[in-house]
Amino acid sequence: MTTHTGKLAATLLCAGLALSACGGSGSIAATPPIATPPPPTSGAPRGTLLADVFGAYPRLIRQNHHQNAALNGRLVASMSSTENGQPIGAIYASSDDGKSFSRVGAIADPGFKQGQCCGTLYELPVKIGAMPAGTLLYATSWGADQDGAAMENRIYQSADGGASWNYLSLCGKGRIAKNHKDPSGIWEPEFGIAKSGELVCYYSDETLAGHSQILAEVTSRDGVTWSAPQTIVAGDDFNARPGMPIVRQLPSGAYLLTFENCYGGPLDCALRAKRSADGLNWGAPNDPGFRLETASGQFFRHAPTFTWTPVAGQANGMLVAIGQILVDKNGIPDASGNGKVMFTNTSADGSGPWKVVPAPLALPAAPLVTNWCQNYSSPLLPSADGKTLAMLQTDGGENNTCRTRFGSAALTP
Repeated sequence: MTTHTGKLAATLLCAGLALSACGGSGSIAATPPIATPPPPTSGAPRGTLLADVFGAYPRLIRQNHHQNAALNGRLVASMSSTENGQPIGAIYASSDDGKSFSRVGAIADPGFKQGQCCGTLYELPVKIGAMPAGTLLYATSWGADQDGAAMENRIYQSADGGASWNYLSLCGKGRIAKNHKDPSGIWEPEFGIAKSGELVCYYSDETLAGHSQILAEVTSRDGVTWSAPQTIVAGDDFNARPGMPIVRQLPSGAYLLTFENCYGGPLDCALRAKRSADGLNWGAPNDPGFRLETASGQFFRHAPTFTWTPVAGQANGMLVAIGQILVDKNGIPDASGNGKVMFTNTSADGSGPWKVVPAPLALPAAPLVTNWCQNYSSPLLPSADGKTLAMLQTDGGENNTCRTRFGSAALTP
C-alpha cells in the first residue's frame, strides 16, 4: 500500500489502491498546522508519544555496526513529519532500549514540499562502497505532488547516527504522469543485503506497462549506481497492486518477503509472503506466494510489517507479523482483535498456521476500513535477547492529528 499526509495522506494510501479510488492524483495535500490530538482512551496499552507533532509511516531499528561503540545498542526511529510547515523525515533515538526517545536529527530536503511519502530507515551491516558499516540510510518516495516530473526514491546517508544527513542517490524513478491520470509513481522503498553482498532496494512500482503496480528490486555495490529494475511480484490481472515490501534474512540464510496483495474483491490487500534463497530471486513474478493466516483463517489486510526474533531453546527463533486490519476467513474485520494483536510463527520459514497474540500497543478504536494513519505499517523490533518487543504505532484522523506512539511488552513463543 502507499501512504502520505492531507496530500501526504492520500499519497500514503494511493500506492496500494487504484488511483481512480484516490481522486486521480494519488498524492497528498499540504499539511495544515499541527493540532493537539485528543487524549488517549484509558485501559489499552497506548504507549508514549514519540513527539506531539504530526507523525506517520514510522520505522524502528537498532544500531549495531557503527565504529563508534557509543552509538551501538541505541534504537533509532524515523517518521514522516513536519517542521515549520515543511515535510521532513524526523529522526529520534533511544539509549535506554526504547523506554524514552529524543529528537536527534532530520532529513529536511526542501524538495519534500513536492510530496514525501513512505520513508524507510536502515543501518548498513557491512561496508558498501565508500560507506562503512554502521552508516544509516533513509529513503523516501518523493514528488507525488509535482506535475510534469517523475517520482523518485531518494536516498540520504548519515555517518553519525542520524544527527546529520547528506543526499546519496536514487534507487528508482517513476515516469511523468499524464496530468496525474495514469499510475506512474514509485513507492515504499526498503533495503536489504543480498547473499551476493549487494545492497538491494525493494519498492512498489507503477511504471511497468500492462500492470497497475508491481514489486521491483534494484541492486548496488556502492549505494550510488543502481542496476536496472527487476520484477519480483506482478499479478496477471492489470488491476493487481502488490505493494509495501518488507524483507528479512532468516537464521537459515534464506530470505522472507511480505507484502500486501491488493486487487478487486472482498479479500483486498491480504498480507502475503514469498521466499528466496539469495534475497534476489523470488520465483515466478505471477506467483502470489502464500497468505499469512491462522488455523481458523484469520488474516491481516493492508500495510504489513514483520520481524524475526531469537527465542531461547529454539533454533528457528520466531517470526512476528502485523497488519493494519485483522479480519476473519471471510474478510470481515474481527472486532475483538483488530488494532490490538499480531501474529507469531516458530517455523523456519513462516509456513503453517500463525498464532494470534496481543501486540505491545493497541488502538482504542481500530479501523474497519483502511486509512493512511491508524496502525499503518507499524514497525516491530525485538530486544537483543528476544524477551521483549518494541513497537511504533500511529493513530489519529486522516489529517494533521496523526501521531506516532512507542511502547514495548514481554514476548513469549
